[in-house]
Amino acid sequence: MSDREARDRQEFEGVAASPGIGIGPAFVVDRRSIQVPHTRIDRDQVEAEQIRFHESLVSTRQQLETIKSRLHHGEHRQILKAQQMMLRDPDLIQRTESLIRDELQCAEWAVATATDEVLEMLDQADNEYFRERGSDIAFLAERLLMTIQGEHPGELLPPRGSIVVAHDLNPADTASLYRAGVVGIATVVGGKTSHSSIMARSLQIPAVVGVDGLIQTINSGDLVIVDGVHGLIIVEPTPAELAGLEGEQARYDAFELRVQKDRAFKAVTDDGLHVVTRANLSISEDLALAIQFGAEGVGLYRSEYLFMGREKMPTELEHYKDAKRVLRKAAPHPVVYRTFDLGSDKQTKLLSFDEREVNPAMGMRSLRLALRERDMFLAQLRGLLRAAVHGPLRIMMPFVSSLEELEAGLQALAEAREQLQEAGMPQSEDVPVGIMIETPAAAMTADILAERVDFMSIGTNDLLQYTLAIDRENDDVQYLYQPLHPAVIRLVHQVAEAGRKRKIPVSLCGEMAADPRYTWVLAGLGIREMSMHPSAIPVIKDLIRRSSGEDMKKLAAQVLKARSAFEAERIVFETMHARFPEHLDHGGGSGVFRHGGEDE
Repeated sequence: MSDREARDRQEFEGVAASPGIGIGPAFVVDRRSIQVPHTRIDRDQVEAEQIRFHESLVSTRQQLETIKSRLHHGEHRQILKAQQMMLRDPDLIQRTESLIRDELQCAEWAVATATDEVLEMLDQADNEYFRERGSDIAFLAERLLMTIQGEHPGELLPPRGSIVVAHDLNPADTASLYRAGVVGIATVVGGKTSHSSIMARSLQIPAVVGVDGLIQTINSGDLVIVDGVHGLIIVEPTPAELAGLEGEQARYDAFELRVQKDRAFKAVTDDGLHVVTRANLSISEDLALAIQFGAEGVGLYRSEYLFMGREKMPTELEHYKDAKRVLRKAAPHPVVYRTFDLGSDKQTKLLSFDEREVNPAMGMRSLRLALRERDMFLAQLRGLLRAAVHGPLRIMMPFVSSLEELEAGLQALAEAREQLQEAGMPQSEDVPVGIMIETPAAAMTADILAERVDFMSIGTNDLLQYTLAIDRENDDVQYLYQPLHPAVIRLVHQVAEAGRKRKIPVSLCGEMAADPRYTWVLAGLGIREMSMHPSAIPVIKDLIRRSSGEDMKKLAAQVLKARSAFEAERIVFETMHARFPEHLDHGGGSGVFRHGGEDE
């Protein structure tokens, strides 16, 4: 009996970082620490050592560019671009130069010292986003040190169909895994917001991260299941588990073929109710994928990524060009362009943030920040107004909490128009303006806010967080994250009713829109536009086409009468599972099913 056959089944819990189920032999990556020479140099060697450092910086950036150029998807290319910008960080470069020049450290020692100082600062940060950026710095330093020492950091090239198991993976590694045909990723460290997790989701590779004891337990060749839906890793699954997964794969393939075949058709119920399905995007490169999945335009374009990983503030011209590019790719469909939603977990070194801010999620962020950084806000608004000449662009302001805040945003927009007129620049005179409803205050006064805007969009991710007083990144309170909580459902209904009475469209662009369990409830409450990750669109469209508007309204009426989230969930889940078992099994967060084995 082989070692593999003798292994007992084991199961580990972690963080579900990228949805899907992958099965295949393990490929264990055990990166050893690079040995850094602590060598002092002579004074006359300083110039040569500085040159060696800068040549390695250029070479490392070129390595990342080569990896980036081989990829066709969008969001992960932006992450690699951000890593390239890190290598131009003046603080890191100047500190390394100083250590070489003033303390006569060799280039390797100087890079390691400067990196350790940055990592120590990030490790003390209260914000999880900043702490997880530390791994990006560490991986970059590793690649840079290898380059300085004359070694070329090779790409990970595991066998096709394998599960990669590692302590951690850097974005460059994750990018190379897509081309290698990897069917799953499991790491010891990481969280949902780490760049490796973001890239795994973008590349549609099932991933579970934050799994203690993984490296010490799994050997290369062990059969492993990565369940990115429930956050589970199963080592040496039982024959019954494998048989069940084989059947699941066959059912998924058939279902996927059917919904993809009809993805271009509109989502219209059998009694004529049309629910518009649009895409949530971060960068223009992802638009081709959205159109491929049948999106009827862009319901949320996150413009803040234009501010990330760069040294200079984006100009009016850059905003104009970016929006123009998106509009032309989306034509003839509309694009809802959200003004920058910076602050909280999306911070940029272009702006100064108060490190003493205890709760950034409720602090200086989004529209509040835009109104404070008025010149920066006006530059974006001018660029968007100019770009609207080239297509149906809609401007949406995020995180509005009061009429006064909305009026201040509208005044900024009027000022941007006046500035363009004075400069003689062409602009669109008919640009719809809307707001994101993300706070209970905005939802409860939606009837008042609706009088001043052309559309509203409900951001349920934040609305749930603020309504239920929970941090959605805190695992200890995840059991309280209840989309069907009566308070949440009543707020969504209240906003939809405010839009109906004012005859303006109301969309929903949170995670609820992508979950087929909630489609009937949302449409029944009056939501006629939903925006989601592109890959979710075919499933949601197919479900709507197999439904009736009357059934949706009846279910929503039942949910509105529910006295608790538990009661609402029972009503909704029983109804939807009975009518749409395939949609919920394959589209309810399960994402991609990937299977790799010796026969592939």
